[in-house]
Amino acid sequence: MIVQGRGTTRLRYRFTDLKHARAHLHEAGGRALFFVPDEKLRFLPDAPVCLAFSFETGDVPRLLHGHAAGSVEGSGTWVELDDTRPLGDLAPVTARKSVRAGCDAPVEARSERRIASGHMLDLSAGGARLAGLADFSAGDRIELRLLSADRLTFHDLSYARVVWSRDGQVGVEFDRSDIVGRHAVTRFIAANDEVWAKSWEVLHPPSGCDGGCEAEPPPPRRDERAAAGRS
Repeated sequence: MIVQGRGTTRLRYRFTDLKHARAHLHEAGGRALFFVPDEKLRFLPDAPVCLAFSFETGDVPRLLHGHAAGSVEGSGTWVELDDTRPLGDLAPVTARKSVRAGCDAPVEARSERRIASGHMLDLSAGGARLAGLADFSAGDRIELRLLSADRLTFHDLSYARVVWSRDGQVGVEFDRSDIVGRHAVTRFIAANDEVWAKSWEVLHPPSGCDGGCEAEPPPPRRDERAAAGRS
């Protein structure tokens, strides 16, 4: 049995194509749910989850965040997704020079006007996507710090510029002239990649499945909580 704790769980899931992945999203009680079919994988209640969807067709990989919503004995775990927009169609301008990797690192952002803390949802050598920093606007120059889990200590990451801000999230571009920051970002990416390399991975069967897999149990009700680690 593999018990996943409060640190963000990384899961890699490979589908045939984007349409195949979309077919496995389930709407229940106003929530978007995805089933992880592994009876040996266990989660603590509400444990944060980062899902990396990749595709046999070579489509752009998608990163989704959520939390454990309910386990099914002998079958797997339901994950409630925070936002399904990453599974939408991407415009050509969305393409980036470097691939982003998912993470869930607590961060602090400082500008001349304000200080706020949030979470880094994904990053690449060129930039990152942050949640919980709604008060920042496009064009703001900020200093990013990585916070410890207890938020009592920090490590400087990089100076950056806010490129966009919407729905409580911001996209930032790292300052390439910040040499110390470039090295810090490179080290952080290497550490994050190492975690992903050891993460759980599965290839979904490509044939005869339109999202209604017989292996998937009924989605949990809203009042059902993850029962990870319980027998």
